[in-house]
Amino acid sequence: MSEAGPPRPRIAISVRSGRGFLNLRLNPRRGQALEAAERILGQPMPRAANTFTAGENEVYWLGPDEWLVATGAKRVSALGSELAEALGGFHAAVNDVSGGHVELLVRGADARTVLAKGCTLDLHPREFVPGQCAQTGLGRAAVLLAAGDPSTCTIVVRRSFSGYLRRWLAYAARPRGARLPAL
Repeated sequence: MSEAGPPRPRIAISVRSGRGFLNLRLNPRRGQALEAAERILGQPMPRAANTFTAGENEVYWLGPDEWLVATGAKRVSALGSELAEALGGFHAAVNDVSGGHVELLVRGADARTVLAKGCTLDLHPREFVPGQCAQTGLGRAAVLLAAGDPSTCTIVVRRSFSGYLRRWLAYAARPRGARLPAL
């Protein structure tokens, strides 16, 4: 009889480093403003509540006139300037909020099961489908949770809560054999 090692983790949790974030506010009923933002972003803006679009950037719907744009940290300043210039003639605002957010990636067969331990949303892949996002609580932290494929979720959390959330995720995922890398 051979001695088996520890169970292979069915969940991986990582910090997505090198990310930048822009908060974008504009009136979506002003079609020209929306078109200008889409032209600069090179992708459509999500118009339906609690959805996101992915391309060179991820653009998350936060509210009827508010989006969060996630992009590479090296690109965030230039992208913010381009958006501000293109939207200069409209009632719009673009703010770099990179310093205040951390992005985590949770992947694996048990990803949604672990997240469900601290979230009131129905995270079953039939209900929380790829392309959906929601501002919700996870543990006791306010987060933006986004569904990728059925075994992947992205979490955007305020930097001040990121240490707590990483500890919470490590504890919740421990029975599944997961370990979090050090920051």
